[in-house]
Amino acid sequence: MAQLVVRNMRGERVGEVEVSDGVFGVPLNPDLVHQALCVVEGRRHVGRHRALSRGEIDLSKSKWYRQKGLGRARHGSRSAAQFVGGYKAMGPSGLKHVPRIPKKMARKALLSALSEQVRDGVVSVVDGLHLETVSTKIVAEALKALGASGRVLLLLSPEEFSDETLYLSCRNIPGLVRREVPHFSVRDVLWASHLLITRAALEALEALGAEG
Repeated sequence: MAQLVVRNMRGERVGEVEVSDGVFGVPLNPDLVHQALCVVEGRRHVGRHRALSRGEIDLSKSKWYRQKGLGRARHGSRSAAQFVGGYKAMGPSGLKHVPRIPKKMARKALLSALSEQVRDGVVSVVDGLHLETVSTKIVAEALKALGASGRVLLLLSPEEFSDETLYLSCRNIPGLVRREVPHFSVRDVLWASHLLITRAALEALEALGAEG
């Protein structure tokens, strides 16, 4: 079983914790991770735009001018696509294809990406984030002490995620994203340059691996 270093909010090493290979030791599967990422991105896209068809354009349907004798191209109604105000040729229909992936495949892709981040050495376990009062400065200093800069993904347990004091202290820090275990995606993991996991969230992650 792999081991992760546990640090406190001051960045001091306070111990190690053994983690399951079923969560943090999953081999990288690039094709599966890419498939899961495409599903997440596809669901984020609105894709509800719709253009009027030729029959829905409210213009005259009569012929502009006689077809022969003028030396001009023959035309019918003014609603044709080549005219201003006409319909949009092959325009969006308003239908959205919602990509899907089986739950077990999505879970395996998530754990594969998470394990790769562990192998890259950008995952740290935090011995709790306990704040008495709202303070963005304390959280910012804790991130600096933990060496977490840039895009930081903070994984929390359901109880920690619902903590309003922690939420208010984190919301104004650029690049910091909070997620509740297990409600995060492979996109969140790939996006982050540093991952911080609390001890309580780590237990929830272990349960997620046991389901697979």
